[in-house]
Amino acid sequence: MTSALASRPSDKIRGMEVAPVRSAGRPKDPAKHEAILSAAKELFLERGFAQANMQEVADRAGVSKLTLYSHFGDKTALFVAAVRDHYDQHLPDAIFRDWGRDDLRGALLHFARVYHDYQVLPGTIAGRHLLRTPGVPVELSLEIWNIGPARIDAFLADTLGGFAERGTLHLDDPHRAAIHLLSLIRGDLFAQLGYGVQRHVPGEETEAFLTSAIDLFLRAYAPNGG
Repeated sequence: MTSALASRPSDKIRGMEVAPVRSAGRPKDPAKHEAILSAAKELFLERGFAQANMQEVADRAGVSKLTLYSHFGDKTALFVAAVRDHYDQHLPDAIFRDWGRDDLRGALLHFARVYHDYQVLPGTIAGRHLLRTPGVPVELSLEIWNIGPARIDAFLADTLGGFAERGTLHLDDPHRAAIHLLSLIRGDLFAQLGYGVQRHVPGEETEAFLTSAIDLFLRAYAPNGG
């Protein structure tokens, strides 16, 4: 799995709407930027990447098309920014940094709850289905993978590696350990979501499942070998 973060959308992705030529102007309005992102997320989920168009986004955001292009150069850039914003809201970098060194189990449980809750968000479920619909270029799917799952893998591997350096965990391969942890947390959730038969709901059953997943991970990677 690649762990490189995408720095900007590729100009080679086909099917994008090209921005009109514009000159440098005043600093971008943060409120308009957020309105555009909000409108884009709604429209992409409603119509898909191929069918949504920039004029519709501008109309829904209450801005001109020129203003829209001054914030986002093309539809691909807007789509990537909308996905990145979704991740930043629900899985911010802080959840990988703010782990108490004295309570590894508690930190892992907190991460498991946040990650599980993210997976069952309607926007996350709809976005995953959107990426599997016709009209989404392969290059774009790869870019989304890099700013989403691959980013999570990399951050988590780095965090777990830090605990290994302090002797709290025994890891030969932090990246593999991160994949194991995420797989334990997900369980059969992805399959349920894919088939539309989701059973996991907030409550005692979910908490018991996540607790058992973390305890299994800690036994597998205990410094003394379990």
